[in-house]
Amino acid sequence: MPVGTISSSPDTVGVCVVNYAVPICETQEDVYKNCERLCKTVDGLKRGYPGLDLVIFPEYSTQGLHPTKWRDFTTTLDGKEVQMFKDACMRNGVYGIFSLTGEEHPEGLNPYNTLIMITDQGEVNLVYRKMFPWTPVEPWTAGHETAVAVGPKGLIVGGTICYDCNLPEIVRDIVFKGAELVVRIQGYMYPAKQQQIDVAKVRAWENNTYFAVSNLAGRDLVYSYFGHSNIIGFDGVTLAECGTAPDEATYAELSLSAIRNARRNWTAENHLYNLVHRGYTSEPRGHSACPFDFYKTWVHQPQEAARLSEALTRDADSPADCKYEDVKVMAPSRLALETLHPQGALPLAKGVAASNGKHDEAKGFPAGKEELAVIGNGHTIAA
Repeated sequence: MPVGTISSSPDTVGVCVVNYAVPICETQEDVYKNCERLCKTVDGLKRGYPGLDLVIFPEYSTQGLHPTKWRDFTTTLDGKEVQMFKDACMRNGVYGIFSLTGEEHPEGLNPYNTLIMITDQGEVNLVYRKMFPWTPVEPWTAGHETAVAVGPKGLIVGGTICYDCNLPEIVRDIVFKGAELVVRIQGYMYPAKQQQIDVAKVRAWENNTYFAVSNLAGRDLVYSYFGHSNIIGFDGVTLAECGTAPDEATYAELSLSAIRNARRNWTAENHLYNLVHRGYTSEPRGHSACPFDFYKTWVHQPQEAARLSEALTRDADSPADCKYEDVKVMAPSRLALETLHPQGALPLAKGVAASNGKHDEAKGFPAGKEELAVIGNGHTIAA
């Protein structure tokens, strides 16, 4: 794919991603002022990138995520914020993807974390509600289905939000609904920068799809966000990427014919065909049945799938409530014990083995000694 251009053509879709400066909204009026800023950003980007067809803003770029007031800024799909975005898209002749945190839940539950795409005619044609809220912090009610829609120039667009894409299944599902561009709006903070940059490339490559990420940058009342909004080709190669500064933007053009040609004609790299035509070089058309036991279980016995997950990890939402025995803490070295307690040792927290003498082969403890506790800087090593 060509890089470095600010243009587009009938065969290419001009896409812009933005390291939007994380907003800190204390009042509803702050939210509306920030929406005005978002709309002015659309105006400026279209002026600077004349080929622009689709602009993408990060998760939390509309209302932010206030640690205590987040519920106060709940809106709807026909709220004032959305109308402002519609006006900006229409006057600039572009599609736009925006974040709503949160969208009012019809049954009065916690709001949804929602992605919307607005057309150049000012219509909302894609609504996706985050399926995997970032636990244990985010308060949003989980959505239950993926979504795709027709984007500019006929490009098929699917939406994801932040933590969603740490789970490979969601992108695969979106692509098998026809998506050619998977959008990930995120409010990802340090220290997970490298993992999230890498995830975008992997999801693009394993699904033969374009992948575009818009991330926040700067600091709010809680977190520091690392930016690095990026656009990835369907071959997993980065086409454009921002740095860490707030309000950086970057741009790339995505060829419609190139991705459609690859999906039709690639062989060894065609993961979408090969997934359900296993071994076709030996047996024509290969095997299409799902070979993965966990996925079979998840579809037909979801409670058993949950049990398997809990057997692998824990049996409660909070690690503190888990009934499984925790991992034992290894004791410090004999040298550390001798240095800290040359005159003797203190009783250890249960289950922590020491190593300052001969060891009882059965227990791993010093022969004839009690278990030892080491206290340094006011902290006890716990079992």
